Amino acid sequence: MKELASTRFKNRLRELRQKRGWTQEKAAEVCGLGYKLYQLYELGIKRNPGLLTLEKIAAGYGLDISELLAPFPKGMRMAKAAKTRGRRPEKPQSQKEE
Repeated sequence: MKELASTRFKNRLRELRQKRGWTQEKAAEVCGLGYKLYQLYELGIKRNPGLLTLEKIAAGYGLDISELLAPFPKGMRMAKAAKTRGRRPEKPQSQKEE
C-alpha cells in the first residue's frame, strides 16, 4: 500500500528535526512558524500546508520545497544528492553542438 503524502510529510518533518537535534519549539522558531502549528503538521493532525508555509519550512531547514516533499530513498545520503542538484542533464550525442 502506498504511503499518503500527508504521512510522508509528517515523517519528513520529524526526521529533519531529529537529525538536527532540535525540539519542536526550536524547529518552529527557525522555520518562522508558531509552535502549535508546527506541532500539528508534525503530528499529522493538520495535513495541508499552504505554499507559503512549505516555503518557510523548507527555508528553515535549508532545503528546496522539492527536497522537503520528496525524502531520499533509504541509503541515499543528502550530501550525495546535493552534489547532483543543479546539474543539467547532458544532451545525447546526436544533439550535441559541434
